Amino acid sequence: MEIQGFCNDRFLPLKDAFRENFDAGLELGASLALTHRGKLVVDLWAGFANPEKSRPGQEDTIVYVASTTKMMVTIATLMLIDRGLLDLDAPVARYWPEFAQGGKAAVTVRDALTHQAGVPGFDPPVAYDALHDWTGITAHLAAEAHWFEGRRVICYHALTYGFVLGELIRRADGRRPAQFFREEIARPLGADFQIGLTSKSDLERVAVPQDVNPPAFAEGLAERVMNCVGPVDWTSWARLSADIPSTNGFGNGRSIAKVCAIMAMGGELNGQRFMSAKLVDQAATEQAYGQCALMGWIRLGLGFGLHADFFPAPSPSCFHWGGYGGSWGLMDPKTGISLGYAPSNLTNDVTDESIGLDPRLNRFSVALAPLLAEL
Repeated sequence: MEIQGFCNDRFLPLKDAFRENFDAGLELGASLALTHRGKLVVDLWAGFANPEKSRPGQEDTIVYVASTTKMMVTIATLMLIDRGLLDLDAPVARYWPEFAQGGKAAVTVRDALTHQAGVPGFDPPVAYDALHDWTGITAHLAAEAHWFEGRRVICYHALTYGFVLGELIRRADGRRPAQFFREEIARPLGADFQIGLTSKSDLERVAVPQDVNPPAFAEGLAERVMNCVGPVDWTSWARLSADIPSTNGFGNGRSIAKVCAIMAMGGELNGQRFMSAKLVDQAATEQAYGQCALMGWIRLGLGFGLHADFFPAPSPSCFHWGGYGGSWGLMDPKTGISLGYAPSNLTNDVTDESIGLDPRLNRFSVALAPLLAEL
C-alpha cells in the first residue's frame, strides 16, 4: 500500500503503525494526522475512497466520522461557557425553558456534557427523517421524560447529546451548531470538517464507507438507546446534509487534528484564543465516573473520555473521543500533541476487549506513548 503525505522523522513510528493497519487488512482507506505545538507534523493518507477500490483516496478526501463529531459540538459549547453565555452548573432550562418538562428541570449544562442529561434517546422511537427537522426534534426532546426519574446516571447520549448541546448553543448564540462550528472554529483554523455537508459538490470527495451498519445490542437499556430511530437511507442528500451534531460529521485526520489542537494548546491556537486555559484544564479533569450501559466503565471530563484501563489513552495527560467505525481524536496539553484519524472501513468486529481499543487505534496508541514521554 502506497502511503501518501508526509511524516516528520521524529514521528515515524506512527507512519509504521498506519501502514501496519493496511497490511493487517483492517483498512479500506484512511487518513492520519498529528500536530505538535499547533504545527502539522504528520499528515498521511492511503487506500481507496470506495469499497470497489476504483477511487484512490486523495489529500482532500473526507469521510463520515460518526461520534467523533461530538468533540466538535463539545468544543463549541465550551467556547460559549468561556464567553459567559452558558454556565456549567446552571440548569439547561435556564436557557431552554421547555427542557424542564418530564422531570428534567434540575439537569445542568455539566450533566449534558457528561452524558447525564437523562434523555439518551427517544422513547418511543422516531423516524430518522425526524432528526432533519431541528425545531421539531428539539421540541420532541424537550418533552421527553427523564429516563431515570431525575437521577444522575451516565448513559451514552448517542444521538441526543448533540441536540441538547446544539440547542443550548442556538439559545445562547443564535446560530445552530453546524453554523457556529463552521464560522467560529473550522473556518479560522482552515479545518476541512463539516457537521452535515453544505454543498453537493463535496459529494465527489466523500469516501463511500464500508460496513455502515452499527453492531446490534442485547435487549435492555443499550438496545433502547441505539434503536431510538428508524431505518436510515445512508446515501440521501437529506441525511448527508443534516445538522445532526452528535454523529453527522465529515472530515479527515488532518481536520480532526487541527480542531483537537485547540485543546492541546490550552485553548489558544494560531494567535486566536478559543477558550481559557482554565476551562481546558476543567475539560481534562474528571467530572463523572461510572458504568454506562453502552460504553462500560468510563471516566469523563467535559465531553471527553479520560485515560483509564477500560478506555486507555497513550498517556494519563491525554483525553480523547472517537466514533463508530474507528475515527478518533486525541489531545494532550502536557506535550501540545493532537491526533486525528479517519477511516472509511467502519468495521465493527475488530474490537479486542483485552486492549480496550480498536486494534487500529491501539497501534497508534502504542506508537505514540514513547514519543509523548520524550516530548
